[in-house]
Amino acid sequence: MSNKQQKVFIFRRQRFAYPSSHAAKRIAQRTSMDSMELMSLIDNAACVNIGQHAGSYRRHLLFFSPKDSFYYVAIQDERNGEIITVLPPAYHRNLAWKISTEQCQMARKYYESYNEAIAASQSKKNVAERHYTLRKKDFQSVRHVTLTANSHTYRVSVQALYIGKYLAPKRKTLFKISINYYIDDFEESVKELLKDPMLHTQIDDEIQNKLLFQDSIYALCFRQYKDTSVFYNVTLRSQYEAEIHAEQHYKSQLKHMRNVLSTYSSSYLALPTPTCMKLPRLCWEPFLD
Repeated sequence: MSNKQQKVFIFRRQRFAYPSSHAAKRIAQRTSMDSMELMSLIDNAACVNIGQHAGSYRRHLLFFSPKDSFYYVAIQDERNGEIITVLPPAYHRNLAWKISTEQCQMARKYYESYNEAIAASQSKKNVAERHYTLRKKDFQSVRHVTLTANSHTYRVSVQALYIGKYLAPKRKTLFKISINYYIDDFEESVKELLKDPMLHTQIDDEIQNKLLFQDSIYALCFRQYKDTSVFYNVTLRSQYEAEIHAEQHYKSQLKHMRNVLSTYSSSYLALPTPTCMKLPRLCWEPFLD
């Protein structure tokens, strides 16, 4: 691609795109991409807008999946960012319109430019980290004093993000904990905190106490108690995978409940016995010689 055709990517810090439950299933079924990887790709416009129906808010975004070496169309509601579904080109041709070869080529070039931009950004980050490490060694004592002066203690809620009984995403607070961290370094402080095996034990114990099913939990959220906009999520599994485990678990529970209750139920209606059919009453009489 020439310099004139080269697309410049300015990475978005705030997410806009998110998958519906239906889209998450289709992404897992039809592609080898992770949902969040695809959302990032769409948010950063590494795809081609191939149009939308007149009067509709749903735009059709053609993207290239490197893991599949194939093209797909994500249909997004441009008002709220929701990805409604993901279609292969053949499905899209039957439901909407045909995709041209030129559009596919452009989608691949956009992905390649996006991938190069990520690599360049990571390279700059590594250089900056190396410079910071050198400066930290040179001014270790001064840096230590500055950090100590700016440190704070915050209350943090540890929350489980899980799939509930009716297969809807839910959130439950497991416990609250105090941590020390520095300004603009909340994520690194949580990662450091996660190295403590006692924290993992406490999380497992609280999950059991709250009667949550382990496999239905798809993420842990560490959220600042007073400022809920500050948080860090630890992904355990995809939301779609947690939904499958939850559905199997609740079906198993329902089956077990029915088996237990079956001993107390009857398939027929019992009526009182007529008086003429009642058995004679048995009783003990004293023996007379």
